[in-house]
Amino acid sequence: MLDQQRQLITPGECPPEGCPPFTRIECIAVDKVYDSCYQILDLSRDTTVTFANDFTVGDLIPCNQNGNITCQEVSRTDAGDGFFTLTILFTVPLTFTNPANPAQTENQNFTFTRTVTLCSPEGVSPDCSESVINFCNCVITAINDTTLSLTCSFQICLVLRSILRVQLLVPSYGFCVPGPCTTIPGVCPPTPPTQCF
Repeated sequence: MLDQQRQLITPGECPPEGCPPFTRIECIAVDKVYDSCYQILDLSRDTTVTFANDFTVGDLIPCNQNGNITCQEVSRTDAGDGFFTLTILFTVPLTFTNPANPAQTENQNFTFTRTVTLCSPEGVSPDCSESVINFCNCVITAINDTTLSLTCSFQICLVLRSILRVQLLVPSYGFCVPGPCTTIPGVCPPTPPTQCF
């Protein structure tokens, strides 16, 4: 009976009678999160791009996130009880696109620093891989031949975690074995999404 239960174990909630006993203890490598926080940042930067076309001052140049926002610890000050005030350097990769020729792009990195207080003992590293740009708007402020001066405003949802790779002992039933794929037939005609109000 116990062997049958183990064969039927799938990810999800335990049945009302409870989960069967574990069969193994595994050692897995995971990121332990010591602390985390988030900030919404509204930033502005001036830059230049080189795009050939008939632009005028006030035209918009599209910009988008190009890869992950990265971060690096610059300095730390002990705040007591395992907490540290960290100065973090963030790098935001952006791609600018010529609206008259979408195949013409230019990549740039914008950098800025922020100071935060987190539980971050020695050896623990900052991670901001979940951070995203909510929007980015760039306006042409001056034109010198094909060099365009831009003022860019962008908003970042900054998610900062202090993490450390650790080996963790966990109770286990073994490995997840995938089942055969099934194809769910589509609805014909397609149904529209529900209204928001």
